[in-house]
Amino acid sequence: NNGEIDPCGWPKKPLGGLARKATIIDEIKSEGRDPLILDSGNLFYKSNQIDPGISLETAKINADVIVESYNIMGCDAFSPGVNDFAAGFEDFMNLYNKSNFDYVSCNIYSTSNNSKLLFKPYKIIKKEGLRIGVIGLSSVFELDGIRVANPIAELSKIIDKVDENTDFIILLFNSIDQDLNKLYDQNFNIDMIIKSNKSATKSRDGGGKIPTYIAGNRGKVLYDFSLSIEDAELDLVDVAWCNNTINRVNSRLKKMKKGDATADLLKIYKNDPTTLNRIKNYYSQLDNAEYLLTNLVNKIEFNKIELNKNVFDKPAVLKIIDDGKRKIRDLQGDLLTPYAP
Repeated sequence: NNGEIDPCGWPKKPLGGLARKATIIDEIKSEGRDPLILDSGNLFYKSNQIDPGISLETAKINADVIVESYNIMGCDAFSPGVNDFAAGFEDFMNLYNKSNFDYVSCNIYSTSNNSKLLFKPYKIIKKEGLRIGVIGLSSVFELDGIRVANPIAELSKIIDKVDENTDFIILLFNSIDQDLNKLYDQNFNIDMIIKSNKSATKSRDGGGKIPTYIAGNRGKVLYDFSLSIEDAELDLVDVAWCNNTINRVNSRLKKMKKGDATADLLKIYKNDPTTLNRIKNYYSQLDNAEYLLTNLVNKIEFNKIELNKNVFDKPAVLKIIDDGKRKIRDLQGDLLTPYAP
């Protein structure tokens, strides 16, 4: 048994719960766990353009606060997305130069040298005896100073090399849904995807062909993933997906029985081929989920931690946030920042 590894997928609202996230990470470490802390992008700004109601300088101060807070928390890898460049390329590079954590992206190039990636494409991290490859990737967007190449094509160039040198691969993908579907079609050897999302969607499980988790919720939730790996050669079983599938399928089958718990659905609908095929598909899903749980070797579980006011805030990060607010007040008088946690 190689122990447990805890990659944390980060919510995306600037300043929202920063100090509480830091406190929770400290608590995880105090329990003897060694967390792998990851961010899949859209971290510094809320959208790909600065909100007209917020001055550029105010937005930049907020982004500085996020960088300083992440420096304290410790971030193993960050994959930038389109929103992170909202204030322009030069501003983004200023944030990068202030960061003590690694940026990874395999498809963002510098326009000053079209053949040179802006950051290293991936990072290999050793945890609990495992070599974990963390790859950064983004859907295409346009910005002066950079060229974002086709994500699927660029990923295909490095995936085999990463696979050869690691036991487990996590993709940080700042993507649109179409690109995610294209990725699934390629059958890349990826064990887990953390995807940024603009909405408040909460992941119930990984779902999909590859366990894929949406880091949304606008900063209100911290996702704590626990990976238990006993044999790196075997697939990872998404426990939440199995349980949710069993509950969902049983609920639908129960409705089809219309109050008769002993009803044989295959007999009832034997003359309705369409419904019969649907029922057989349900039973197949049920059998698959139950088989995976029964023969569990490697598993992934996750916990959604609500960043409410009951969590004690880390003082060091609170000070960074307070200093940021003070700078904004100096700029705008006594107006409250719209990003206040």
